[in-house]
Amino acid sequence: MAKRALEGIRIVELGPYVALPLTGRILASLGAEVIKVETNKVLDEMAFIPAWSKGAGQPDYQRHKKRITLDVRTDEGKDLLLRLLAVSDVFMTNFRRNILSRWGVDFPEVRAARPDIVIMWQTGLGGNGPYYTYKSFGILVQHMSGVSLMSGSPGSPPVAVNTSYSDYHTGVFQPTAIIAALMRRGMQGKTATMESSIFRSGAVTAGPAILDYQLNNRLPERRDNRDSSAAPHGVYRCQGDDRYCAISVEGDEQWAAFCHVLGNPAWTQELRFSTAFARLNNQDELDRMVGEWTIQLTSKKVMDTLQQAGVPASIVSQGQDLHDSEHLKARDFYRETNYYVAERGTHASQWDEGPSLSWSMPFNMSKTPVEFGNYSNIGEDNSYVFGDLLGLSPTEIARLSEREVIY
Repeated sequence: MAKRALEGIRIVELGPYVALPLTGRILASLGAEVIKVETNKVLDEMAFIPAWSKGAGQPDYQRHKKRITLDVRTDEGKDLLLRLLAVSDVFMTNFRRNILSRWGVDFPEVRAARPDIVIMWQTGLGGNGPYYTYKSFGILVQHMSGVSLMSGSPGSPPVAVNTSYSDYHTGVFQPTAIIAALMRRGMQGKTATMESSIFRSGAVTAGPAILDYQLNNRLPERRDNRDSSAAPHGVYRCQGDDRYCAISVEGDEQWAAFCHVLGNPAWTQELRFSTAFARLNNQDELDRMVGEWTIQLTSKKVMDTLQQAGVPASIVSQGQDLHDSEHLKARDFYRETNYYVAERGTHASQWDEGPSLSWSMPFNMSKTPVEFGNYSNIGEDNSYVFGDLLGLSPTEIARLSEREVIY
């Protein structure tokens, strides 16, 4: 089998939520041995999001990792973490440095354990500057980075995407930086300490709005689903409960194809819709007429018919649509997996297990495998990491477990 891109690289991941675990998932899929440090005393909040089927979303972020339980807040736990870092290539964390310093695993201690280790510190707003002490979460950063100012209806307040939008960008940016740092270390013998910011990850996605202000002194407009050069352009209600199809018509050629699909009704020949400029100036009426057609059909029928005519269109997917997507199945996007979850305040022995689906990586490589891998329960890899890697005896592991250092 071909060698995986990051085979032989060991990464220690210390931190919860989305962006950091997503970084680890991507690096693990490329062949790195990612060891996730957790503790049953303070479980990752992501395991308890009710909408994720009692934590079934966890395989999306923890797959293909070694998962160990270690309370680094104890002296023995701190020493074990530093021993693990001494035999690792990368340390990545999203804990604040005052917390890491309190635990005795701040970057100087980490660097002392292994001088050439690559450090990735993920922050909310940055490691310095006026907002350094502020606490942040992904949805709040949407507002702060200006993304929500461009979302919503004219005259209405800004609207946030109902997810940690910028966390996902951060989770993709960080693997790129880590791989670059590892390449630099391999070629030049120089290590790196890097700091990423969810705030900055969000701000770069608002880049055109920043440029528009710099050049034109113009602020972003909230315009629902409309576009400055395409009409009709929006989401239109179709048959069924909360079913919509997105349609974008740009230029006379697409407009002619669109009208042909509709059967060239008389209203499409009216002067107010005769040119792209006219259609942009009469979008309210245009949307109403388009909606009268789409409401008679299913969203999939609208999409398929328009796509076959060369008009950009797509269903507005619900969760079931993504789950049942024949296209994603053909791309081997979903794989069967399991999940583990505990109710709050319970012990590891009370974890529940059930079947689930998890996404594979959204990219494939022609020469090196991108691994899906197994999904471990929290602490399942303690014997391998503490025994095989660090050389602790079963008696010592049992003693540390009784002291709730390994717990």
